[in-house]
Amino acid sequence: MNKAYGGGQTDESSAGAGIGDDELLLHAVALVPADQTETPGWFARQWCATPVIISWEEDVPDILLRLPTSWNLVEPAFFRGLHDDEDIVSVDPRFCNGVDRCSYAVVAHDDGERFALLMLVNAAEAALMAHRLFRGEQHFDACFGYIR
Repeated sequence: MNKAYGGGQTDESSAGAGIGDDELLLHAVALVPADQTETPGWFARQWCATPVIISWEEDVPDILLRLPTSWNLVEPAFFRGLHDDEDIVSVDPRFCNGVDRCSYAVVAHDDGERFALLMLVNAAEAALMAHRLFRGEQHFDACFGYIR
């Protein structure tokens, strides 16, 4: 499992259970189907789309390396609801340090019609999402809840 933003062991109840803080801050990679907005380089969640967990073992760059050749990284790419929210951009470690391809990326299909946000999410968030694990290059399209 991914461990990001981990620290030392500080919680006494966790210490008694043999669980360190870094083990509690596990991350997974989620995929969110996206659409382009009117503003170049900006994307938004597709209407009625829900995020799905596609990997518990990798980070965003690992997923990017395994994408089928028909899927490509979009740069620059910003996501409505994340990059335009001052509270998120100023505090969340995934976004407050500028563009961080370890935390998120937007990818586009060669057809120019399909886009997706790939983003690290914590284990608590991931527990609330469906899982469609990306196990092989040929199965990336199956990670989407639907293909338009």
